[in-house]
Amino acid sequence: MPPQPAWFAQLPAILEALRAYVPGHLDRQAVQKLLGVGERRARQLMAGLPGLRVGNAVAVERMALLARLEALRAGERFQWEARRRERLSLELERARRAVAGRRVRIPLPETSGEGPFGGFAGEQAGELAPAIRMGEGELRVRFTSAEDLAARLLELAEAMAGDWEGFLGAVERAGASLPNPAEDRTTRPPRA
Repeated sequence: MPPQPAWFAQLPAILEALRAYVPGHLDRQAVQKLLGVGERRARQLMAGLPGLRVGNAVAVERMALLARLEALRAGERFQWEARRRERLSLELERARRAVAGRRVRIPLPETSGEGPFGGFAGEQAGELAPAIRMGEGELRVRFTSAEDLAARLLELAEAMAGDWEGFLGAVERAGASLPNPAEDRTTRPPRA
């Protein structure tokens, strides 16, 4: 679809202003000011509407202009543009959040060379970092900031990916044999 007029984005506010407008007629300059358009576009929008001729000037009925603009707002072109602007707004917000996330620097753990699982500095092979604890079907992570939490979770993910068997052993040692969610419906409240 071709690009839409810039004033389409302001159409709801324009309609509100036009509804509140007291005089019954608008001349070309008033239409220009209301819509923020040039002389030519104002004349195009006014063309064919009932109005008055005062000398060389033409003033259109406010209600006729209001009806034309409301018809434009209900039309496919305006609806398409409104959806496009909404999608664009969502994409810009998603990009803004992604940029904010990319600015965060997560400190990578130093490896001690003892293997991928539990091979981080100061730990025994097959053990999690002191800030990460498992037991009785739960995982607890101590952290001091969002970046620290991200670093701990990255450390855990790398340990799992690097030595799955070692991770399974740590889960079993912690007594974290997890029940099958399909069988264990008594421990969770029903979803609302």
